[in-house]
Amino acid sequence: MSDPAAARAFLLSEIDSLEPFDFVALVPGGRPLHMVEVTRSEAGGLEVRVPGRPRSVPELEAGVRSALRERRFASEDPADPGEAWVRGVGDREEAADLVFRLLAEVFGEKADVPLDVGHGSHRAAHEAKKKLAAARHRIEIIVAEILGERAEQDHDGDYVLPIGDVHVMIAPRATPDAQVVVRVFAITNVGVTVSPELGLFLARMNFGLMFGRFALDVEHQSIWFDETLIGERFREEELRFAVQTVSATADAWDDRLQQMFGGTTYQQVLAGRTIETPPPKKPGEGIGQYL
Repeated sequence: MSDPAAARAFLLSEIDSLEPFDFVALVPGGRPLHMVEVTRSEAGGLEVRVPGRPRSVPELEAGVRSALRERRFASEDPADPGEAWVRGVGDREEAADLVFRLLAEVFGEKADVPLDVGHGSHRAAHEAKKKLAAARHRIEIIVAEILGERAEQDHDGDYVLPIGDVHVMIAPRATPDAQVVVRVFAITNVGVTVSPELGLFLARMNFGLMFGRFALDVEHQSIWFDETLIGERFREEELRFAVQTVSATADAWDDRLQQMFGGTTYQQVLAGRTIETPPPKKPGEGIGQYL
């Protein structure tokens, strides 16, 4: 579809048929990152959205984000490239005008650029956010009981629990199909010597474990230990058990792993007794696995 008048008429008809959470997207041919969509909100209003981008693709350029702000678009978290930029509009005419203005003025597309059309729904993402909020509320209550105070949160919003000599992290996530996953993990070692022997040793360790697993971050030469809970309705004892398992296992093995494969323990990193730094990525991140 490349005729501007026909494209506009088609978009207007598509907007009329949108149900709550449904969207119609226009995508310039060959440039999928220039997608712009119109969404029907839960309350029935219309929004124009520039979708967020997963970590596996380049994030929106600073100039694009600035141009969106000038046009009264907003993001729930401007620092998170996965969050969409959204602006509410009054009616379908305003929505259509804004879509074509964005394509021309912000993304530099010509008026007669061939456009592909996509359809979908944000209902699953909406449900996932609701479930994730419920999971976070339960985690905060349980963690406060464990620590006797409110837990600190890192830059990702994950909860950090100092348990003895170990820092345990609780990371609630929502998958694209609205399933909540609560990951409980700790860094055991940093700066290890990555070798086939280390990988084989951890694989054998994992085979013998009843709960949890060791993971090797080859790129950042670090070892993690983690356990996973599924669903936002996990029981309190399940989360407490996961925290205890991760804490006890990390504490039991960090010194031994250091003796066998070099590097430092994460406790030494936290105490500032080494030049090593915490790895920048957490287990399971990347490839768009989580919302």
